[in-house]
Amino acid sequence: MAISKATIVFAILLVLASCSFAGCASEAYGKTCGSCTFDANGKVDQSCKSGFTSSGTTCVSVSYPIMAAKYAEGKCPALDACADELRSCTAQYTTGNDSEDCREGSTAVCYASADYCVKSAAIKCGEIESPCPGSSAGFILLFAGLAFVRLRN
Repeated sequence: MAISKATIVFAILLVLASCSFAGCASEAYGKTCGSCTFDANGKVDQSCKSGFTSSGTTCVSVSYPIMAAKYAEGKCPALDACADELRSCTAQYTTGNDSEDCREGSTAVCYASADYCVKSAAIKCGEIESPCPGSSAGFILLFAGLAFVRLRN
């Protein structure tokens, strides 16, 4: 049974995608800004925002299952520190007008920082750091796979 070139490329890209950094908070914030409605005062629709906040929490649980399990047992206080840091950062940078904050982008830094904090918390809480290759190694794997297919054909 011959493996097609497309199958090998797809498999390599799938591995690389699964190795990428989980940006759950940033993604949830971006979706809130891009998908939710705002009232005349620039306040975001709270039920819409809550849905994306929940999806961000689910993303963290799926991306870092060991940390999530330990957190549920009360054994991962580093994650609470990340939530506190995010609240503090957004309190400092928000203007009170959610629509303006989304356009201006300064609060997006808070969410990116939260993603980094969560990754660090996951490692502190026993999450095994992914043995995934770095971006340059990923490209090497991709080109090696393509070269292998070319030599086989």
